[in-house]
Amino acid sequence: MRIFVDTSVLFSAIFSPNGHARDLLNLAVDNILTLVISQDVLDETERNLQKKAPGKVLLFTTLITLLEPEIVQNLTVEEVAVAAVYTARKDAPIVAAAIKAGVDYLVTYDHKDLLDPSEVAANSV
Repeated sequence: MRIFVDTSVLFSAIFSPNGHARDLLNLAVDNILTLVISQDVLDETERNLQKKAPGKVLLFTTLITLLEPEIVQNLTVEEVAVAAVYTARKDAPIVAAAIKAGVDYLVTYDHKDLLDPSEVAANSV
């Protein structure tokens, strides 16, 4: 199974040693699932950790090295524009990267912009 995690999940997994987000990383460590992220997610997570939990940055870089996630890069303007039609502009690169990667699931804690709007799920398959 291949899952794409956004910044909210990756940050939570690094910040807290317990919880579902960390469970997902543990499953990836055990090769039970494949972790897929984008360069945007990596950059945003590191920025957020630097601001909110600088002591966790080393854990973050170590886990990313250990996990060797698949990293989606080089999204086209068109790919992002298609996702922006039905999701918040700020989240369009995340949705576009998940679609480009052909993952089984996009995992997020973003209720307002990604989980609650039914059109996001309906148009992202």
